[in-house]
Amino acid sequence: MLETEPRIVNEYVQPGKVRLVYRHLLQLGERSELLAEAAECAADQGRFWEMRQAIYRRYNQLYTETLAGVEAAAVEAGVEVDALRACLAAGSHEAAVRADYEAATAEGVRSRPVFLIGERRIVGAQPFSVFQELLDRASSA
Repeated sequence: MLETEPRIVNEYVQPGKVRLVYRHLLQLGERSELLAEAAECAADQGRFWEMRQAIYRRYNQLYTETLAGVEAAAVEAGVEVDALRACLAAGSHEAAVRADYEAATAEGVRSRPVFLIGERRIVGAQPFSVFQELLDRASSA
């Protein structure tokens, strides 16, 4: 998805043809919750997508160095680290992240990534071509 998602965003989301909705799926317990909250804290600074990408690039590191890895991802994403720390300490997005998780699981989402385009559900990382026809159809409807 590191190659496909930017194309979807550039060709469909930014021009306003489709909307991309992201829901946090807390598959790895507390670590997932911390990463989700960090992404939302980054969103407070207008850097959600950048932080999300930085987290994915550092995902293996985040297994062992969770907080240090989050802070390194924040620096990479252009997020102000002191504000991120304060946001995390305050639990500013804890309830929203948990509500996101509950909404995703209520829709039957158990793994990621999952995409719903119109009535079609795509599971797993797929090449851009898999999305293109469905997105073209959805954006012209």
